[in-house]
Amino acid sequence: MAADALEKEALDRLKDCRAQKVMFERDIREAYFFTAPQRCRDISSQSAPTQTKPEDAAELQTSLGMEVAQDFATEMVNTFIPQAIEWAQQKPGVDLSEDDWAEVSEDIETQSTTIHEAIKASNFYAAAALTFFPDLPVGTCAMWIDDLRPAEPIVCQPIPLRELEINVGPYGEIDDRFVVRHTRHRHLKALLPGVTLPKEVADKVKMKPNERCKVQWGFWRKWDRTDDVVWQGVILVGNKKVWDSEFVGEGSCPLIVGRFDPDTMYAFGTGPTIKSLPELRRLDETEALKIENADFQIHPPFSYPDDGITNFSGGIEPGMGYPSRPGSGRDFVKLSFEGNVDFTEFETAKIEERIRRLHFVDFPEQLGKTPPTAEQWLDELQRTKKRIGTPGAIFWREFPAQVFLRFKFLLEKRGKIEPVKVNGKVLSLVPYDPTEVAQDQQDAMIASRLLEMARNYFPEISQAAIDPLETLTNLKKKLRDKVVKIRTPEEMKQAVETIAPMMGGGGAPPGVPTA
Repeated sequence: MAADALEKEALDRLKDCRAQKVMFERDIREAYFFTAPQRCRDISSQSAPTQTKPEDAAELQTSLGMEVAQDFATEMVNTFIPQAIEWAQQKPGVDLSEDDWAEVSEDIETQSTTIHEAIKASNFYAAAALTFFPDLPVGTCAMWIDDLRPAEPIVCQPIPLRELEINVGPYGEIDDRFVVRHTRHRHLKALLPGVTLPKEVADKVKMKPNERCKVQWGFWRKWDRTDDVVWQGVILVGNKKVWDSEFVGEGSCPLIVGRFDPDTMYAFGTGPTIKSLPELRRLDETEALKIENADFQIHPPFSYPDDGITNFSGGIEPGMGYPSRPGSGRDFVKLSFEGNVDFTEFETAKIEERIRRLHFVDFPEQLGKTPPTAEQWLDELQRTKKRIGTPGAIFWREFPAQVFLRFKFLLEKRGKIEPVKVNGKVLSLVPYDPTEVAQDQQDAMIASRLLEMARNYFPEISQAAIDPLETLTNLKKKLRDKVVKIRTPEEMKQAVETIAPMMGGGGAPPGVPTA
């Protein structure tokens, strides 16, 4: 009876998820038309996808949507999950003292490095490229991360929007999440390893391997469990539950959903492409008018003498000849009603600039003959980066931070890393938000300017007023540097005593402790 209740609950939750997607289907399809016109636009999971490509791609008059969507996806990778650096660091909770943190900080840094190495060793970045484009510019993307083969790297799989069904929970965040995949019976063993199929399903796998079927994975939080993060997981073949289990711990859910600039009332995010749909429509229409005007310029219509009366009620076409009354003055008369091409060029530039700004790829440009200074260039670039911080804050929490926690969870299960403990208790660590990193870097820049001002304005007292060792240590922490090694006071004293005879017995530099 409990199994039937869980099956019914899963189907009811899936129905509510589909109701959320219905409200966004039209916007998603139109966004796909501008950013990925060759992509299947049948995003409903209730039926199998069509096997034919869209036939209206040739009607699109501009490729700017494809360009800015790819640039936005690249910008999100470089901003939140850059491959070259460790983009997530762990920090202690509010209940951890500084002494306890100093005791385990090296272990935590080692653990974070191991997690990032595992992320690089997996196919995460290849999967992220497919996950982010074109779904993230639309506003919502999803990835499945699982440890399928213990002897191989962790596997990441992009989940397209047509297979994804989501709904908001009691606190306005993504809670219910389903993957609905239309496949064939012969693929069930590969898709559901270790799952014992009911007899009727197992018989179909044997007797009708090519027949199509539907597999549905579902997850939702169990909010009545306050002792830990607990997810309820189910698998349905068709509408029949074939498996269920609980997932316990941070990072235990394999399906990760990220949204850009979401609303607490709706499940799907409002990405820059959806926001720029009015501009994309205007640009597409303006480009069509420019092409039509160019056609008239290259193949202008004309008229010639005839006994009849000229009739333009049906319109004119490029390269066509139209009869006119004899005695009109010239045998052949050019009929070119030229439009304002300069205005369309100006309007196109304004629309394109607006679309790029909405996608956060309006990088600094040299508008005049005089190039901007390096400081002006960096200030403009920093201003562009700052704008992505507010709408991207929720994306960081829902996607990159959860990816980090998911890899941490799987590596702990593999035994590659050990949970960090303080006084026998497992320490709960929180990944850093990149906006915090940017703020720390800004603090370091302000400190550098302050030091320079002190040295310029008060050279006599600056060395005595500022503790150089403590200042360097603080700057090193702010910049999260792992290369520069700062000596302890004892090591500095020993180094000075070693160097002093070579320097003719000179005194120690300011800031070095003396006996």
